[in-house]
Amino acid sequence: MSQGQVVKSVRRAVAILRSFSLGEPELSVTHLSRRLNVHKSTVSRLLSTLEAEGLVDRNPETGCYRLGVGLIELAGLVVLHRDLRQAARPLLRQLADQTQETVNLAVRDGNEVINIEQVVPRDRRVLNIGWVGRRTPLHASSTGKVLLAYLPEAELNALIQNPLPRFTEYTITDAQVLRAELALVRQRGYATGLEELENGLNAVAAPVRDHTGQVIATVSAAGPSYRFSREHIKKEAAAQVIACAEQISRALGFARTGETES
Repeated sequence: MSQGQVVKSVRRAVAILRSFSLGEPELSVTHLSRRLNVHKSTVSRLLSTLEAEGLVDRNPETGCYRLGVGLIELAGLVVLHRDLRQAARPLLRQLADQTQETVNLAVRDGNEVINIEQVVPRDRRVLNIGWVGRRTPLHASSTGKVLLAYLPEAELNALIQNPLPRFTEYTITDAQVLRAELALVRQRGYATGLEELENGLNAVAAPVRDHTGQVIATVSAAGPSYRFSREHIKKEAAAQVIACAEQISRALGFARTGETES
């Protein structure tokens, strides 16, 4: 199948999804074929694919199709990320002003970390400026280590297997060594990335939790190793990043044991 055919199929699949409405929650193959001016066999194949992905359901009594719960899950992720960014943005600004380093909010996407928000300090001339949408490996970044540290064991096992890719001489490439570091992350509440992804770049990250206590994101501060040193992170920056992550978590409804929500 050519790229043009793939694009046409995607557009037709989207057109099918957009055909449903409050007034017409269920539609038949024949109805969709006529509305979209697409052959019934093509509509049927597209619906079968959408059904397999949970984006539409087939009513066994009528044979008609309706929107599936998979769309609710996707919509929930959109709302979550939007609410997360909105809650985090002013707190990220405070953290950038405190640390005078680049601050990121990131989430996991499969076997990678993706930045969804970034704030840079106003006064620094030498900055670690990334970008929203940047992807980084889980095992070689402070943000990734945080997101790995709180995963269920089975999911973690699927993501870290020897040998892990090397990016610098400091990258952890042994899964057992990484597991030991993840245990330390859970113990102290933050992760570091000390020139493990890029030479000369250090970072520290802490977990952000939703109202259920699940870790859904991570906040990090990163800067050049000559000023954002291991010692500075341990003495000052780690606590600042943890405090920011905890404030965001509270804004999302998380309350630690013993706390009460206002």
